[in-house]
Amino acid sequence: MTTALMVFQAITSVILIIVVLLQFGKGAEAGLMTAAGSESIMSSSTRGNIMVKITTGLAILFLGNSILLARLQDSKFQKSILDSEKPISRPLNSDAEQKAAAAAAANTPAAPATPAAAPTPTTTK
Repeated sequence: MTTALMVFQAITSVILIIVVLLQFGKGAEAGLMTAAGSESIMSSSTRGNIMVKITTGLAILFLGNSILLARLQDSKFQKSILDSEKPISRPLNSDAEQKAAAAAAANTPAAPATPAAAPTPTTTK
């Protein structure tokens, strides 16, 4: 059933593209019915209404079929690709490392303090 719906989706999308490209824009007289004798049969407002209705119908079919295909695919696969992955066991920030370093420093005898070296200024041009 899914394969038939995908084929229907492809056909609907191609027809929708063709219908949209055949519509005439504002001021442009290139449309589906611009043959030599068509002006006497249909006025420009009627042509626009027909093309708009065809486009609307195809768009509704396309969107409805897209939603139906998405629902079918969602019900087919209930688990995620990432379900088999192990969770990250390390902390995302350095708080735990600072606590471990502080605990280690508290357990060791105090060492003589050394002055920190002054940072060297850097210039960028």
